[in-house]
Amino acid sequence: MKRILTVFLLIFGISVSNAQSNGTLSGIVLDKSTQSLLKDINVKIIGTELTARTKEDGSFRIPAVPFGTYQVEFSSVSYQTFVQTDVVISSGIERELVVELQGVSTDEVVVEDMRFRKPLDVTTSYKSLTFEEIRRYPGGLEDIGRVIQSLPGISLTSDGRNDLLVRGGSPSENLFVVDGFEVNNINHFGSQGATGGPVSILNLDFVREVNFLTGGFSAKYGDKLSSVIEIVQRTGSSDKFFGKINLSGTGFGANFEGPISKKQKSSWLISARRSYLDLIFNAAGFSFVPEYTDFQAKVDYKLNNSNSIEFNSFGALDRVRFNNDTEEKKQNNTDILTNNQKSYSAGIGWKTLLNKSSFLVTNVARNYSNFFFSQRDSNFIETFKNESIESDVQLKLDYSNKLSPNTYISIGTAAKTIKLDYDINKMTDTTSYIDPETGNYFVIPAVTILENKRTFKGFAYAEVVQNLFSRLKLTAGVRYDYFDLIDKKSYVSPRTSLSIAITPVFSVNLAYGIFYQSPQYIWIAGNPQNSSLKDIRADHYIAGIEYYLDESTRLTVEGYYKDYRNYPVSTRRPYLILANNSGFETENSFGLEPLVSEGTGNAKGFEIFIQKALTKSLYGAFSFSYSDVKYKAYDGIERRSDWDNRYVMNINGGYKIGKTWEVSAKFRIAGGRPYTPIDPADGSINYDLYNTQTLPVYHRLDVRAEKRWMFKAWTLTTYIDIQNIYNKKNVYQYEWNPFKREIETNTNLGILPTIGVSAEF
Repeated sequence: MKRILTVFLLIFGISVSNAQSNGTLSGIVLDKSTQSLLKDINVKIIGTELTARTKEDGSFRIPAVPFGTYQVEFSSVSYQTFVQTDVVISSGIERELVVELQGVSTDEVVVEDMRFRKPLDVTTSYKSLTFEEIRRYPGGLEDIGRVIQSLPGISLTSDGRNDLLVRGGSPSENLFVVDGFEVNNINHFGSQGATGGPVSILNLDFVREVNFLTGGFSAKYGDKLSSVIEIVQRTGSSDKFFGKINLSGTGFGANFEGPISKKQKSSWLISARRSYLDLIFNAAGFSFVPEYTDFQAKVDYKLNNSNSIEFNSFGALDRVRFNNDTEEKKQNNTDILTNNQKSYSAGIGWKTLLNKSSFLVTNVARNYSNFFFSQRDSNFIETFKNESIESDVQLKLDYSNKLSPNTYISIGTAAKTIKLDYDINKMTDTTSYIDPETGNYFVIPAVTILENKRTFKGFAYAEVVQNLFSRLKLTAGVRYDYFDLIDKKSYVSPRTSLSIAITPVFSVNLAYGIFYQSPQYIWIAGNPQNSSLKDIRADHYIAGIEYYLDESTRLTVEGYYKDYRNYPVSTRRPYLILANNSGFETENSFGLEPLVSEGTGNAKGFEIFIQKALTKSLYGAFSFSYSDVKYKAYDGIERRSDWDNRYVMNINGGYKIGKTWEVSAKFRIAGGRPYTPIDPADGSINYDLYNTQTLPVYHRLDVRAEKRWMFKAWTLTTYIDIQNIYNKKNVYQYEWNPFKREIETNTNLGILPTIGVSAEF
């Protein structure tokens, strides 16, 4: 602790003379429904006399804004007033906003959500995070997934990963959408067939906002069962060149931006980063060392007031090295897969305003992932090798039309061509599980897969949003999905939701929908019979209330029930449903065995969420989630899900001290996940006891302190972030160690201080 305090004093105790300088606020205001540019919108920086009015092209600019954190109000007679919080003005920097306003209908009760917005077609289970909320989050490491993990409805895994386990779902059930195109995974060392990983590829400096839907989402989103993470990236500066050099909790990097054409408000934005986890792991004496590098680029070009084009790309190079200098490290490394990856995603989006009430968005994108997994025994004999390439090219069209002030429709279609190239060898494996009827270990036979094939996916959807009787908003939609790689190729899923505005500050929200998700490519390749797998189905039933305690504080309470069917289960391991088997790579977690779609399950629970947006100095959030999640595998026995914590509570908040200091903290407590006991005599496991015991309760406290120094033409930001400040050794796994012939308790990291420094210029 003395060392931590010393570092703190070195960073924050230095007295410097701040040059009192100003920044600039600019941006564009759009109609949320039609994406048309809005003129004559009043813009006011709350707490100052600084104002502006948008021009014909929807733009505004306010120069000479003193540095600090502000709320900016956007108002007009024809649109709902909206307040953008967490607008940070830095010395010599131009801060650009993109704001979408919702029109006011004479036939509806307007819910007073000046600081909280929802998409038009969203009724339930929605949360939104801004760049600043993610950046300053204690223990978040500027990682999108880690911050989302603290929202209601998310179960916990280990502190070393950012997997999203949403309302009883597995890590494979989440859809990522980046600026309109679907992305398979946004993480370094990503899980094949799932969506999690240790750390995000995306540079947070590119992010404008993240929208998170945990159930009942509209028909435009599909092929996933549990959640949608929609990441909206900002554009680069269209005024002048800017740069930023950043040292964060996991790596260091730089990003630069500037105008292509000032007249047409067009820009570019690039970044590159390198981890220093290898330095930390080597210094700590770990037996394995992860290394990663990533890059990102975005270009936007405004052809005219009706047409704009965006190009986005990001990619990563990931590698794991092993230190085998001792026998114990060699033994430990037999449990760790080599996980080397090369991946990238790139997309071009074209938005065209067809008229004053409709627009069309066209996206062309490509995803590419090159996986290399390898496992060796203590004699360095390779027992498992998986060299896989999964890539796709997708074309997507989305058309939206505001037919009247109370009626909004959207339709869309997409096609995706997929290329799969697999070279997989797996030796026969005797698992640690014993069949109590025979007394024998389960045996997974050897697998050899050499496949190079193309397949096809497609979907179409239509939905309507209708305001009724001044207080009701009805959303109804239907979706069609097609997947060529399985025998039953076509699925139809209707969805509907209803919002009832009881008063301007209180509403009741309901949603129901059928959701389908196709089996993962690697599961289908695992055995010839697996082409008979069906799309997994989940029916969502959701009811909740939303109440605004004041203009900056919102309360939501929701209950949900999810009914799962057609989940793949193993016929070789009758206790195993693949809802419990995706996300963490071991040689037996890829589904490389005969599977059938006979798994069922259900998840039920409720969530309470209170959010206080930043006004002057204080902000925070409280969430409590309760869940009960059970599945049935091939043997028909109902068991708790691997990911069911039963309860999770998160409390976080912060306080701004003047214009340059900020302190914050986050506390999390969660019930222990279920686990299967190990026989201490020989390390065997009786599958009759699968998930019958519970890990200890999890809890930890993270704290963060930040200081900004403002100079004439640049800004320096420094922070210290201390995770698990009271050094709680939370247990995440019990594991048999054949080298020591004893059960080991694997714990998350204890106290972990990280330091961040960034310079904007």
